[in-house]
Amino acid sequence: MLRYRRHVQSFTQAEIAEKLKVAETLRGEGKRVYEIARVLGVTDTTYYNWLKRAEKPRSGDAELRRLRRENAQLKRAVKSLAGIAGAAQS
Repeated sequence: MLRYRRHVQSFTQAEIAEKLKVAETLRGEGKRVYEIARVLGVTDTTYYNWLKRAEKPRSGDAELRRLRRENAQLKRAVKSLAGIAGAAQS
């Protein structure tokens, strides 16, 4: 039985960013996704994954961590106040 190995090509973050810039230009010209992917030399799925990853905020972002921490503190405060108000009404 013959087995075929697929050649997997990986791109650096800089190469992906450059290709996404090219893709944005092509999208502005009205090209379809499959045409853009063919020009970039990747599959439609890879192109969509790159777009999704580019739109996601970085988990290492300090501002995002600060806001999440503040949100958790506010939730605890609301829960605490709701418990006090419930106990006072009983």
